[in-house]
Amino acid sequence: MDSSATTVEITKTNGKFENKEGWQSRRLPRDPKKERAILDAAVKAFGTHGFRASTDEIAAAAGVSKGSVFRYFDNKKKLYAATVRHAMDSLVAVVDLSVWTESDDLISMIIRATKYKTELSHRYPNEFALLTRVYAHDPMVPPKLRDEVFAVFNEWANQVVNMVVNSVVERLELRPELDVEAVKRFLAMVIQAMSAKIQVYFNQHPGLNKIEEMGPIIDEVKAYMDMVEHGIVA
Repeated sequence: MDSSATTVEITKTNGKFENKEGWQSRRLPRDPKKERAILDAAVKAFGTHGFRASTDEIAAAAGVSKGSVFRYFDNKKKLYAATVRHAMDSLVAVVDLSVWTESDDLISMIIRATKYKTELSHRYPNEFALLTRVYAHDPMVPPKLRDEVFAVFNEWANQVVNMVVNSVVERLELRPELDVEAVKRFLAMVIQAMSAKIQVYFNQHPGLNKIEEMGPIIDEVKAYMDMVEHGIVA
């Protein structure tokens, strides 16, 4: 051994390794493919089992060690938050909002959009399952984290709803005395309520593919929209 070699004393400070001169060891470079594999596995695990999903199972499904999971995401809470964002990003990348914004009228928009959403949920069941848990304030998630991921999801959902409602309002001849913002809030509630009802119908009738096959639910939506447009008082 070279007697002139300098010995460097390494210590651990605040969870990071450094020498006496203060330099910190650098993390190994991130592998995007490995990170994506972990997130994809986590979407399925958290969507299926909620926050109690095992990080051991996530690591196994991703084909990495458990240590790699925590090297990329530090802890389970950070992994969960990153997984929720990953699920949202996956849907944003493929969703076609023209289904909402380019429909001929409000009735066809609600029908078409709900059917599209149902089909999308069948193509991306894990993402929808996870985001449904987020929307429902999954009680298994620690309160602070639960509020954090819901805020992120809710901001995105509100942006989509506002875009859809704005598109609808632009096509309506509103009574001049009405507050436009109040109308938008009202329509958002109506659209969300009717969409939920229609989705139940589609789940009960999975073979429906054409608008002309949806007579009963279309008639029901038309009746509701007549009430919206003309009121319920004679």
